[in-house]
Amino acid sequence: MVDANYKFVAVDIGSFGKEGDSSIFLKSNMGKQILDGTFGFPEQCNLPGSDKVAPHVIVGDEAFRLYKHIMKPYTRKSARENPAESVFNYRLKVTTIDDLVWVACCLHNMLREGYMEKNKRPFFDHNTEQPPPIDNMIPLTRRGGFSNIEGFEVREVFKTFFNNEGALPWQPSS
Repeated sequence: MVDANYKFVAVDIGSFGKEGDSSIFLKSNMGKQILDGTFGFPEQCNLPGSDKVAPHVIVGDEAFRLYKHIMKPYTRKSARENPAESVFNYRLKVTTIDDLVWVACCLHNMLREGYMEKNKRPFFDHNTEQPPPIDNMIPLTRRGGFSNIEGFEVREVFKTFFNNEGALPWQPSS
């Protein structure tokens, strides 16, 4: 929710709703491109200080489906029973996504305050001689699918790396 000066006054991040983040993401153009392999990720490469090769990935939470380029944590139950999976989940740090949204909202408010101080009004005067923007909204359409074997294999590479040569000195050992 925003106030009269277009500053966020209330933000609801990660709440449950009729349609979750995963479903919305998979229906987006970006989600479709990631799933069909046309997104344009960089070539897979060695993990830092390792001979293990892995693809570039984005990180989702438990609701996301596991794919070659979409990582998600192991289930809480599984991670409780398997220390290596627990380390993987810790290193994935899915919870930081909510923190990033909060930071973006705070940054937006700071920018709005700066604009207000400089311009003494909460809005921007549009130049009517310039054409309005077109195609700046991404249509959402339905897309199905389930986790695939490649996703499981990629997650296993990262788990092994995080628990061996990629281990941090202060992380719990598996």
